[in-house]
Amino acid sequence: MKKKIHFSNLIIYFLCCLSLVLSFYFNEDGSYLPLSGDFRDTWPYVLKLKENILANPQSYTGHYPLHYFLLSRINFILTDPVHVRLVFCIVSMFVPFLLFVALTEKYKEKNRNILFVICFSIFFTPAFRYSAVWANDRITTDIFILLGSYFFFKFQNSKIINTKYLYITFLFFALACYSRQFYVVHYALFLIYIFKNNSFRSFVNLAFYSLILSLPGFYLLYKLPSLFGILVFSGNIFNTLLGNVSSLFVYTLPIIIINFLFQDRNIFNVKRILIYSVASLIIFVISYLSHDVSTMRQNGGVFFILSKLIFNNYLLFYLIFIINFIFILTVFENYLDKIIVFSFVFIFCAIIVPQSVFEPLFFLFFFLFSQSKFKKYIFRK
Repeated sequence: MKKKIHFSNLIIYFLCCLSLVLSFYFNEDGSYLPLSGDFRDTWPYVLKLKENILANPQSYTGHYPLHYFLLSRINFILTDPVHVRLVFCIVSMFVPFLLFVALTEKYKEKNRNILFVICFSIFFTPAFRYSAVWANDRITTDIFILLGSYFFFKFQNSKIINTKYLYITFLFFALACYSRQFYVVHYALFLIYIFKNNSFRSFVNLAFYSLILSLPGFYLLYKLPSLFGILVFSGNIFNTLLGNVSSLFVYTLPIIIINFLFQDRNIFNVKRILIYSVASLIIFVISYLSHDVSTMRQNGGVFFILSKLIFNNYLLFYLIFIINFIFILTVFENYLDKIIVFSFVFIFCAIIVPQSVFEPLFFLFFFLFSQSKFKKYIFRK
């Protein structure tokens, strides 16, 4: 029974897909219409790519062009942008299934129905829905990451060392970087993993392979320097730290609550939590003294906005930063997990950092790659 998907779960998946079609029909979007605005602003760039694959993205986007190039190829067949969006929306429906495939490859002994439920919960993350409706590059990136992850787990599960899976993995991860270039940080972390867990020769071979994969990216930077120059940094790393750590509270809070209510309470190490609390307070004091609240604009996350809206001050925002810093250190005890989670915090350091950039990135890391013991209960129940 652990291997067989219940028919009821398949029905729910179908209903989730149907809900996405309804969202498409009603042009679902977030506050201030960010995704529809992004599609409107980047569509002229898609049209330019039909004529010239090296068209300058300046004034349209700061992202690498692979996603928009793919849209331009679809546009050769379907000239109406609405039809292009519909095709992309249909393709997006496979993202949760790809997550399921990757999870079943990594956790072969787990109950597939539980893994299936985890996967179709992705349908209810707002950023996924908006991105699917408005053909956003988040979906393209997620597809490449999940395909790369699947082959990575194939490599790990091989009884004999089969490096061809690694070469396929790195190809898909490179394609993800060519859709959203900040993923190069996590690409580098995979190279470090290979260095630590495989022969030096394998590392050298994959590093050389990665260099070859990166050559088109360097050429694009040479031809289109705006790909780097168009990025607008917040100018204050403590603004980024306060805003992004607070934003992640949306995702760590359910994990903490589920484990606190239904798991063995011994999973919470009181001594460590006290140490994490002291560390969190020290980091907060340093950040508070060094940040500039007047320039945070839209990089403070949802709680920055709510704190000002409800209480006309930022006390709630600061309190949530302290609490979530403790939560992050608690949920991710492994030092490499901590490095990766805080890389999420610091790679999104623009003046505008919407809540949506962490969806479903945080969940993909938590369920696929983290060593957190806080996901064990979820996999059981």
